[in-house]
Amino acid sequence: MKLYCFVENHAVVSGPQVLPMQVVAQSDFELLALGWYYAECVRPTTFTDRTEVFLPIQYDIQPTKVVCTYTKRDKTQAELDAQNAEKQTQVETDKADRLASAVTFMQSPEYAALSSALQMEWVGYVQIVTDTVTTGLGDAIWDVSFPPTPPTTDTPPTPIPLLADVQ
Repeated sequence: MKLYCFVENHAVVSGPQVLPMQVVAQSDFELLALGWYYAECVRPTTFTDRTEVFLPIQYDIQPTKVVCTYTKRDKTQAELDAQNAEKQTQVETDKADRLASAVTFMQSPEYAALSSALQMEWVGYVQIVTDTVTTGLGDAIWDVSFPPTPPTTDTPPTPIPLLADVQ
């Protein structure tokens, strides 16, 4: 997949991007005459979204191509703190939604119809979600997880096929 930049007045106007099939069918020289330069992209070998951020692309317009250099930097402590605060809000919302859904289900006729073993699974689930710490964790907020929701119906166990006596 080739990428191209549209250059006008020795400045990149758009790109790098994939061109539509009808345009790509033209040769690179024909595209160059139209202002579409082949984009050679130079990217960092690694990137960690949680701790790094991409900087604006640096363009080096050459006679037959544009070298697009991607650079990155570590996020500032303020950026990390804001990111953690957003994640904490998401986790707390998830926790509240799980507890509200569980309470609603546990007050329903469907819950009353469950076996006592499954009802106890629901009680345990609510306790685990309630006890999960979601505040004051800093970067550890990313490690918070909740257990899967217990079943909402009693499903009969799958019968085990019996082997017939072989003689």
